Order: sequence, then structure tokens, then C-alpha cells
Amino acid sequence: MFNLGGLRSLFQQEEKTDSIRQVYVFNRYPEGVKLQTFADNAIKTSKYTLLNFIPKNLYEQFKRIANFYFLCVVVIMLCIETPIGPGTTMMPLIIVVTISLCKQGYEDYQRHRADNEVNQRRVSVIRNGTLQQTASRNIKVGDVVKIECEEEFPCDMILLSSSDDEGNCFITTANLDGETNLKILTCPDETKNLVTVQELYGLDASIECEPPNVDLYRFQGRIVFATDTSLDNISAMKSLGSTNLLLRGATLKNTKFVYGVPVYTGKDTKMALNQAQAQYKLPSIEWFVI
Repeated sequence: MFNLGGLRSLFQQEEKTDSIRQVYVFNRYPEGVKLQTFADNAIKTSKYTLLNFIPKNLYEQFKRIANFYFLCVVVIMLCIETPIGPGTTMMPLIIVVTISLCKQGYEDYQRHRADNEVNQRRVSVIRNGTLQQTASRNIKVGDVVKIECEEEFPCDMILLSSSDDEGNCFITTANLDGETNLKILTCPDETKNLVTVQELYGLDASIECEPPNVDLYRFQGRIVFATDTSLDNISAMKSLGSTNLLLRGATLKNTKFVYGVPVYTGKDTKMALNQAQAQYKLPSIEWFVI
């Protein structure tokens, strides 16, 4: 006879495990642990590609009632004999559609340029025991990233250490919520004194946190410190909250530098989750008809 209570607890345990994001600092996975796949740090706000631009844009344009109406009129005039040639209706329609096509194409080209500028921005990452320069799009979950004063954070990161003796740093989130006042974030006590590359590279730790979500002011997790790379011998645990999370789009202020571990990258960042995809604009009456 099946034990339904035990079966239910098993399912609940599996569900709980799946809802936790496990991040290993420097991507030092313990032996036997399967490598995890996270979103890359490339940002994409554009709507079109070279392959789908024309068909996708034409589809969006002919969703407009006026354009679709004149298209139907042109088709009817081509199928039957009429006293007026179809060119009188076709030419204005082609001109309007072409102008709109060029306008939408130029706007999306500007989005591609902005995306490329952000994705190619140089950042400092600790890899193989040295501080290396790489493009922002190459940042991975688990890396240790160095951000200097007046630089924007390229992803959502857990603050490890800063140039401040108290382990604090100041940021502004004007790009996220419009607030221009400085906010104070704090480092875990166990890592606030690790301010050199060599000290940080000797850190053996993992971070457990909640899955990506849109709430800018909520974060729950913990950092687990170990005495070796196997992470079997736990030396300390520290709970993490929103005061430990550096959000992508925020800017470092009045602090010389900070080090952090990315936990959410690319489309998983809170900023990306709060951004609405650009849509083709239609009058409200046409949305009602559609």
C-alpha cells in the first residue's frame, strides 16, 4: 500500500528544490554536481531581425483597419473590371506603408545600436586568478565582477566587498525607479575584508536564492561559506536580502570600487523583467475592433 503522505512530501521537496537557484562562486562546482545553464548577459530590446523585418512589419501594418480596408479594395479592383484603375488606390497605400516601414526600420536600428553598445561595454572580471577585461555580454552567473565608481552594474549581483572599511557602498537607482537619493548596501561580514583579487580568488562559497522575479525591493537568499572547494565542510552561513543585491541599471556612487557575484543575468535581471517589449502602436478603437 502506498504511503500518500510520504509521496506528497517528496513532491513538495522536489518543487522546493526546483524553485531555488544555486550559484557557485567562480563556478567551482563540487564533484558530482551537474553544471547548470543560466541566461547569458546579452541584452535585446530590438523587435526585428534582417530575416523577419519585412514580413513581421507588414503584418503589423495591415493589422490597422485603414490599411487592411484599402488592401481589400485593391484586391477587389484587380479581380473585377472597374471604371477606375487600381493604381489610384494602390499608390497611396504603397507610399503610406513604405514610409511607415522606413520609420519602424530606423527606430529598430537605433535599438540594435543601443543593445550592441551595452553588450560590448568593457567590465572587469576575476578569472583564473587574474582581473581580466571582457564584454558585458560575456558575464556569467557565478563570476566575480569588479565595478568602479560612476559605473552601472551590468547584471544583478550579490555584494561581496567594497573599498569602504565598513563594507558599505552607495548606489543610485534613478534608472530603475526614478529615485535620485543614495541607497546604502552592505557586504556580508565574512567577505567585506576581501578587497584584493588574490583574497577573493581563495573564496569557496555558494549562494542559494529565489528564482528571478520582477520585484525590485525583494530578495531572499543565503550565502554558504566552506573551507574547501568540495563545499562539504561548511564554516558559516549568512542570510541575504535586498540590502545585499546590486541591481542592473543602478550606478555606484561615492565608493571607489565593489566586487560582486552575478546571480541574475540578461533577461533574468529585475530590470529586464520589468521592461515591456516595444509594440506597434494602434489607436484604442482599432484594438477594440481587433
